[in-house]
Amino acid sequence: MKNKEQLYFESIDDTFCRPLDWYLQDAKIEGLKEIKLVKAVKDTDTKDFVWCTHEGEVTERQMCKKAECHYYSSKSGRGVCEHRGQLYLHDEEVVIDVALGKIKQQPKVN
Repeated sequence: MKNKEQLYFESIDDTFCRPLDWYLQDAKIEGLKEIKLVKAVKDTDTKDFVWCTHEGEVTERQMCKKAECHYYSSKSGRGVCEHRGQLYLHDEEVVIDVALGKIKQQPKVN
């Protein structure tokens, strides 16, 4: 994944967010002209929980320690696990033009 690449959820109920290319590939195979996705935004407010990329779920920050987790693996030797990921929240729903791979302009409502 490219640094600072926009991520999307498939729906408001989805837990995993992914890059746009992930969804475009399937949409092209299915012959879809457009798809609806939900933009993902970084959660900068939640401090007590982290996303574990190994487990694929949210866990308490205090459990993300070598003494607490069998999968803990320090990425820098400074007490941060290589599996500690970023939490994301659901933002606005957007319509993506599959051929262009871009958000379609929504008609302005007066």
